[in-house]
Amino acid sequence: MRVNKIFAVLFLALSVLNAEEKLKAPDFTLNTIDGKQVVLSKLRGKVVIIDFWATTCSPCRQEIPGFVSLKKKYKGNIEIIGISLDRKSEQVVDFCTKYKVNYPVGMASREILEEYGSISKIQYIPTTFIVDRDGYIYDVIIGYRAEAELEKIVRSLISNEKS
Repeated sequence: MRVNKIFAVLFLALSVLNAEEKLKAPDFTLNTIDGKQVVLSKLRGKVVIIDFWATTCSPCRQEIPGFVSLKKKYKGNIEIIGISLDRKSEQVVDFCTKYKVNYPVGMASREILEEYGSISKIQYIPTTFIVDRDGYIYDVIIGYRAEAELEKIVRSLISNEKS
């Protein structure tokens, strides 16, 4: 019985330590398909959704209208950054025009893939990183996530964190 209590206390202590360990989102500069640049560190104070996706990925295509909607609804409080894994930017430009993507989209660079791949292997897409207002990774989502679920996370981060 005493051994169980010791393990319970150790487990609790480790859980608290792990909960306090936050990983800073690696900074990057992304050249967007419309000729601009997005610098992640300049977005501090906003919740940032970084979405690794491709035009040929069905779950990615399902998720993007939800991102467009969230950007409209929370435009002053969030930023969404689409990082395409497509080989040709022309198909990304056509896709973003067709689906009226209202947030910055750029092509993945080797550096960005290495930095974010070291946190969570980007083997499946979509892979989405949620970054809190202070620049720390709050969550990594692999696969499709419904807009309502993403909105709960965004609302929570907007309302529970300092500006």
